[in-house]
Amino acid sequence: MKFGIDLGHGVNPDRGAVGNIAEETIINEVGTKVISKLRALGHSVIELRPTSVSSVSNSLWQRYIKADNNNVDMCISIHANAGEGQGTEVFTYAGKHFTEADNVLNNLVSLGFRNRGVKDGSNLAMVRKPIAKAMLIEICFVDSSDSDLYKQIGFEKIANAIVSGLTGQKVKINNGEWLKGKSQGNENKWWYKHTDGSYTTDGWEKIDGEWYCFDKEGWMLSATWIKSKYNDNWYYVWSNGQMAHDCESYGYKFDSDGVA
Repeated sequence: MKFGIDLGHGVNPDRGAVGNIAEETIINEVGTKVISKLRALGHSVIELRPTSVSSVSNSLWQRYIKADNNNVDMCISIHANAGEGQGTEVFTYAGKHFTEADNVLNNLVSLGFRNRGVKDGSNLAMVRKPIAKAMLIEICFVDSSDSDLYKQIGFEKIANAIVSGLTGQKVKINNGEWLKGKSQGNENKWWYKHTDGSYTTDGWEKIDGEWYCFDKEGWMLSATWIKSKYNDNWYYVWSNGQMAHDCESYGYKFDSDGVA
């Protein structure tokens, strides 16, 4: 199939919500994985997010026009919600149930998110305007306990749930491999290469049950304190890069989420 994948917001002045985690962080983490996984399964993907816009309405116009001009079979817009609620919801035109929308919703709910249902998205441009069958996915809420659940599940499993729902195909977790490289003369820097060749930058990733943090270039951080970009929480990563959690050290107590 040919999918039009819209990574919502992400370009000035069209920005997403901010809570315990930024909506754009969720969109980018999950959305880029959805795109790479669809392509790995042999599908064609048209990326709809524009690089420059003059207004929010212009941002939306560029997205659905690009979908129409490329004759996509289905248009999917990826978002995260705000308003201190909980759960996943999928918007379709007139709230119509169709296989892909129902499967995406059910797959995300199976990960632990509350089921908020398939809802009427007739007032949403990315649902109403595209010629192709369209849906808008609100993965979870950025300003509630959903943000913790999102972190616990990990964006790759969420992307798998969406891709499997869209295609009916099974999707494997990318195990990847640790690789050593050079950075400004330091030959002991490590980065984590996914099986599709991608790697995490400027953020956290859960690998083999442990959390690791990577800088803007993708190098693993180690033996250092890290302040959350979204609140006042602090975390510590050991010399092996793993986040401290469920322990006491350096005079601090780290909870199950790694917060000192």
